[in-house]
Amino acid sequence: MRRIRHIFVGLAAVLLAACNGIDKPHTGDFEQVLIYYGMGFNNLSSNLKTNLDQLSTDVLPGLSYDKAIVAFMHSVSAAGDYTTPHAPVLVRMYRGADGKPVRDTLKVYEDMTLSASGESIRRVLDDIRTAFPARHYGMIVSSHGSGWIPSGYTQKMEQPMRLGRSAQPEEPARKWPETKAIGNQYRGSSYRITWVDVQDFAQAIPMHLDYLILDTCLSGCVEVAYAFKDVCDYMVLSPAEILTSGMVYTTLSWDMLSGKEPDLQTYCEEYYNFYNNQKGDQHAGTITLVDCAGLDALADAFGAIVSAHRERLSDTSLYKTVQHYFYTASPYRFYYDLRDLGVQLGATDAELARLDAALNTAVPYHAETPAFFDLLLERCCGLSVYIPEPGRPLLNEFYRSLAWNRATGLVE
Repeated sequence: MRRIRHIFVGLAAVLLAACNGIDKPHTGDFEQVLIYYGMGFNNLSSNLKTNLDQLSTDVLPGLSYDKAIVAFMHSVSAAGDYTTPHAPVLVRMYRGADGKPVRDTLKVYEDMTLSASGESIRRVLDDIRTAFPARHYGMIVSSHGSGWIPSGYTQKMEQPMRLGRSAQPEEPARKWPETKAIGNQYRGSSYRITWVDVQDFAQAIPMHLDYLILDTCLSGCVEVAYAFKDVCDYMVLSPAEILTSGMVYTTLSWDMLSGKEPDLQTYCEEYYNFYNNQKGDQHAGTITLVDCAGLDALADAFGAIVSAHRERLSDTSLYKTVQHYFYTASPYRFYYDLRDLGVQLGATDAELARLDAALNTAVPYHAETPAFFDLLLERCCGLSVYIPEPGRPLLNEFYRSLAWNRATGLVE
């Protein structure tokens, strides 16, 4: 498909823009609708605007087509201004009859002050479903992300054991490039932040999604994937952080809408290739494609290992030896490779074979650059998992309540 795109991209732009020379609006149900939800009322505002500009350079459907792109965007009125309200907007992005990209404003949410909430997400998606009834929906979410920890949780709330990951990180020798956190909004300053709870987000989605792409840091934890398994068929996630350049938007429309089904693996490969071709500290990226239909079998296989080797969870060396997805200076020191934890818990060959079979189904594709900043990525399966720590009773209690833990019993 990528070869076809390179050869016929110019022709496709014309064909998607017009129908018999007249771009008559499509009537009736749509076949596919791609939804972009951007929570940019934070320091990522300019990055998200750039991503939408990049999306406009792709092959966009014309008004006559039964495929559509609808983008919700909440940005700041000026860089660094987190006090002045700025109304979010809902726009349709399409290729006009003259071949130029168009952004048609469908709605301005004058009364919406907080877009990073389950209530706002539900409201926007209900509006989209009403205006664009479709057989298939897909969604990409862009903002900050911190995997799945309670909103407002900081290391200062507890006195964790000093076990490698738990110690407060020292100031790095050099400043790393900025990365991005499942969605947040600054409330007056960057020190007052509202986060969207993952479960609230999942429950706010009113339609079934073919795919959900989370352009947010550390989203590739199995707890997040398991929370969305009944909401969507596939997910694209990053177990490590994501540089502020974000996901790939120059090929998003083509990969998601040009065929009968979205080409998610090609999209993941393009993401990996983009960051793998960067230099220096920008040479940093992880990407994972999740087939949600395989997550229950993965929970069964992993839960069997936990049950058989539970005594090993008390070994404090795990926090230092299991492959992790946080670099030295990261404050989010909670995410470890799921398969490597199984190995280091002492899984037998048979148990590991069962886990690998489940991973091959649940994770049809994953890729990692050799390192993310100063973190070596050597033993990665594409999904991270939280390891319970005696020094974090608050966080342990939180993870104990999650659906993944109820399925696996990892946190007693």
